[in-house]
Amino acid sequence: MQQTTATQERTLLEEFQNGFPSKLENQTRAAGYMGLFAGGDVSAYFNMRASEFMNTAVLPSRQPVMPLGSRPMPEIGSIKAETINDGEMTLDQFLARSDLYAQGYLVVHKGEIVYEQYPRMNPEDAHLWMSCAKPTAGLIVDMLISEGKIDENQPITTYLTEFKNTDWDGITTRDVLDMATGMDLEDTTESRFDPDNVARRVYEAELGFSNVNRGVELLADVLKSTKAKSKPGQAFEYASGLTQVLVLLAEAVEGERWPQMFDRRVWSKVGAESALQFHLTPDGIAAAHGLVSSNLRDFARFGMLYTPSWNKIAVEKVVSDEILARIRSEVRTHDFIMAGFDGPVFADYHGTDNFIANSRQWDLVWPDGDLWKGGLMTQGLYVSPARDLVIVYFSVNNDDHSTHRFARPIATSGLFDH
Repeated sequence: MQQTTATQERTLLEEFQNGFPSKLENQTRAAGYMGLFAGGDVSAYFNMRASEFMNTAVLPSRQPVMPLGSRPMPEIGSIKAETINDGEMTLDQFLARSDLYAQGYLVVHKGEIVYEQYPRMNPEDAHLWMSCAKPTAGLIVDMLISEGKIDENQPITTYLTEFKNTDWDGITTRDVLDMATGMDLEDTTESRFDPDNVARRVYEAELGFSNVNRGVELLADVLKSTKAKSKPGQAFEYASGLTQVLVLLAEAVEGERWPQMFDRRVWSKVGAESALQFHLTPDGIAAAHGLVSSNLRDFARFGMLYTPSWNKIAVEKVVSDEILARIRSEVRTHDFIMAGFDGPVFADYHGTDNFIANSRQWDLVWPDGDLWKGGLMTQGLYVSPARDLVIVYFSVNNDDHSTHRFARPIATSGLFDH
């Protein structure tokens, strides 16, 4: 496997806006695990062309397109944030900077587009959501909880019987949802690059890459092999593998594969502009923790399912009041999230730690009930149900996460408090 580092070749994304050179496709195929996620040219190709590298379930738009309205608010571009390396900048100034690698930024208020910029991609382009896809798994499992098919306080092995007689015995669905299992698969800077750690083995298994010590593994086998390292419920320990446990849990309960389940329950209700892509492991498991692709507007439509304007983009209410209330009110403590590796990381991303904690596959919940989910290479999904506001953005930047710093100031600017 190629040992790609942060010094990987880095081309300005404008040069790829109308297509990629064939040599980059060849480089991407040869890159290996670390190259795909290093944040350079190979990452840019993979973000936009994941279906060329992985088996992909295509969820078509089954409803007539329900177009988003338009009500431009150019003043949004003047909202300022303190960036990580370049001081205070307006959003317009930030997006104009080629060396910060933002690709698209979209703000939707009450079902209308109020700000939309595509500095380094095209509106119709599909792009990986990365970990912003994790709430898709939380949503399906919460539906099953509401229907009485899952008791979130029972061990997951009650339903996911193939995990019985492993260290998963006794771990509840609630702890998996909140990433509070105490299992040794937390995503950290070290674990992602340790070939013996489950965190890295999860990604390698998903992509069909050979682990240097174990060869090619199956995802479910990797997850079952996870060992407990501490008691559950003590700290937020972020792990993409836990999202995949939720996928397997839902499939076991419903007797249905994930893409069909998500299509039936969610995407078939949405008047999307294009297909939603779930990228699959070699043995057909949807990598719902992050390997999901769509264009930026359809990404926003998913966020709108959590707002009062859901009926402007869907024919049926998908996120019930009960589910939204659980996400926003059943939140653990600030000390809980800050006790894990990623709590302080998220505080650095936003330049503040004035959030409460994570909840049910969302990274942050603020005291006003706003929600945020971030993804590798600085993707973002911000939802303010009270303001009927959704903010989404795509980037290819592992080195500067300043794109995250604008969402909260936009939401709290006062422009949407009426």
